Amino acid sequence: MSQVDQRILQIGQLHEQALNATSDARHTQVAKDRDRMVAETNQQIASIKRDLQQIDQVLQRSARDPSVSKSQQAARASRQQGLAKKFSDQLQRYRQMENDFSRRNRERLERQYRIARPDASEQEIQNAIESDQAGQVFAQSVMQSNRVGEARRVLRDVEERQADIKKIEKTISELAQMFVEVSDMVNRQQEMIDNIDQAVEDAHVQVTAAHGEVKTAIVHRKKSRKRLWCILILVLILIIIIIIIIYFTVIKK
Repeated sequence: MSQVDQRILQIGQLHEQALNATSDARHTQVAKDRDRMVAETNQQIASIKRDLQQIDQVLQRSARDPSVSKSQQAARASRQQGLAKKFSDQLQRYRQMENDFSRRNRERLERQYRIARPDASEQEIQNAIESDQAGQVFAQSVMQSNRVGEARRVLRDVEERQADIKKIEKTISELAQMFVEVSDMVNRQQEMIDNIDQAVEDAHVQVTAAHGEVKTAIVHRKKSRKRLWCILILVLILIIIIIIIIYFTVIKK
């Protein structure tokens, strides 16, 4: 996961370079490096998610295995949950970074559009950026400007930025779906931990209750034994008294 953190930082740096590129050639080269880094990072992230899912499946099976103690299950689930939470945080940071650069690209597009069409309304700008055929819409709009040369340069830049936005939004969508899946995994693990903790607590309560019952039984047993000895002594005393009475009333006569 540390490699993913480093890659996310590198992607952020490449985003920054692409955003500030001053020439088409520079932007093209940086965008190529960034897209390669994004593809490699996304593959690594997908691999980590698969590994976590496999571990999660093992945990689910171990929860039904009577040979695995509750403490072992709790320890494994806690470790797995820690990894899943760390991975979830990484996805969140990655998604936030992509959202930030998508927003900044849109802001740049708006500025570029205003350069070509200073009289454009806010709605016209949004239509040009959001349209499924944004390139055509933008081309038609900027070519209406009396600054055709600058409009064409801006159009090339806009097309590149729109491509960047689409790639970033695709990554954001994939990260959002993955974040939901990992969050579900964390929630399942928390439920497992809660169930194990409850089972351990119930067992502790039962053991405590059983211990109390044993102590009560011992007390009752001691009391019963004491009563038995008292009865035996009383019987013995009674026998002695009867013997004395018989002796003085019968034998002495």
